[in-house]
Amino acid sequence: MVVKLLISIIFVLANNFFSPLQSFLKWALLIKKQKYVFKKKLIPVIFIFIFSCNDQDYGKFILKELDEIVVPVNDFALSNPGMISIYDSDSGEHVMIYNHVINKLQISEFPSGKLKLNIPLEFESEKRTKRFTGGTLIAEDSIFVTFYPPSLGMINFKGDLTFEQKLPESNYRVSHIGNGSMIPLFKSNGRIYGAQPFLMDHHRMSKEDVQKQQLVYSVSLEEDGAAWHEVFYSPTYWDEGKKLSYFSWAKRGDLIYISPFYDHQIQVFDTKTNQVVNVKTVKSSQVDNFNVVNQMPENESKSVIATLESGQYETFLYDKYRDVFYRVFLPPYPIEKQYEIEELRLMERSRPKTGIMVLDADLNILSEHIFDLFQVHSSDNFLVGKEGLYVSTNNMNSPSFTDDQMSYVKLKLDQ
Repeated sequence: MVVKLLISIIFVLANNFFSPLQSFLKWALLIKKQKYVFKKKLIPVIFIFIFSCNDQDYGKFILKELDEIVVPVNDFALSNPGMISIYDSDSGEHVMIYNHVINKLQISEFPSGKLKLNIPLEFESEKRTKRFTGGTLIAEDSIFVTFYPPSLGMINFKGDLTFEQKLPESNYRVSHIGNGSMIPLFKSNGRIYGAQPFLMDHHRMSKEDVQKQQLVYSVSLEEDGAAWHEVFYSPTYWDEGKKLSYFSWAKRGDLIYISPFYDHQIQVFDTKTNQVVNVKTVKSSQVDNFNVVNQMPENESKSVIATLESGQYETFLYDKYRDVFYRVFLPPYPIEKQYEIEELRLMERSRPKTGIMVLDADLNILSEHIFDLFQVHSSDNFLVGKEGLYVSTNNMNSPSFTDDQMSYVKLKLDQ
């Protein structure tokens, strides 16, 4: 009787929750055989079924997987480059990547992969004192770059350094800045804005010190000068222990949206006033407990396992074609058997489980999509194009993984 009742309820719910019923029924029958289905278990079973759907139901919005595309790589570039971005021009869409093998930025057509330009990164008079740490194409012929020791510069398509500005001292000593897929540089109101998402002295910092570590800087393009801005992680960031630190960000109009990896809150920074003007909690149903590191881990394996078994957020993107945001999230993945450290590192780099939240312009959740295990690569390689969101299917733990080509699944938001 219980199974019949379950079946009736599921068919009533089918118009609202689209999941494979056959798999559920097999699962329910198995539970019955194991004598776990009793009246008092009925409601929990139904809720487990409802919330295990691939798409969390927030209304009529669904992130739909369309066709897959393959893009050739050039000059032994990685199939999941750590620095990649897409740009639209009169001649079509192009991607720019950093090819660390040849130490050049490369611009190629998308999705054909035809190489259009190699940009050298050898700064002859400065190369002994500078190290390239990232680049963002902001104007049609201008690429803004970051260096170590911390400074921001501009190069042309020949690789010539045409502008440079050192960063001033911040409240807390900053030893590194960078930019790339997750934290690109932004141009707004005559300034270039950059991110510094690391808490520089994690183990020695106190909770109060978190409010001294500034996260955003800018450099003026109209006059000589740079500044750090009063943007910090939440005052409650370490209330439950020393969470790790990093964020991704995206720009819409004059506003920059700061999305921490280890916090549900998103901060909105106004480049007209250089102040945080809004904070909103945007929580995935799949992310609850973040990785807390109160002391040095005993060994690397335990450190990686703690990361994998915790939830977090990742890349944050703005889609100007559809006026929505994408917030990538990584659900926890229990480690239930022994792995070699190399295997654990691969799972940390290319997580087993990945999902995407779709948010409207006010950061309200429209949809939440979860990919199959090992279906997509979780880090960096997300591209917002005219036809949709491109997500790398080159998960490094998948049997189909290859470094010979880039591969993407195209996603479209349906209403």
